[in-house]
Amino acid sequence: MINVYDTANQLEKDLRESQEYKDLQAVVAKVKADDATFAVYKKLREAQKTLQEQQMQGTLDEKVMKSLQEISQEASQYPLMMELMEKERAISVLIDDLNKIIFKPLSEVYDIEG
Repeated sequence: MINVYDTANQLEKDLRESQEYKDLQAVVAKVKADDATFAVYKKLREAQKTLQEQQMQGTLDEKVMKSLQEISQEASQYPLMMELMEKERAISVLIDDLNKIIFKPLSEVYDIEG
């Protein structure tokens, strides 16, 4: 019998070996090594976290949205931040593809058209 946890653990190891993961890891190291870029990175992450918390609570504040837009604009002036966002998109595509594969059996179970 197949143990799905063994498969999941192998997937985790394989993900760490993927080019997308290695590229992301490398650019994050570059961002952390550059003080100015890392400061903007931390500001952006904090603003995103605040926005996410407010969305979950249903208390979205217009000031937070505006602040996030301003910080995003600032971040776009840093080449390393743009590279980071590109690598984040690449790994996000990979993870989305994996999610589709993982959830395919459940989708088939609930498919009302089939």
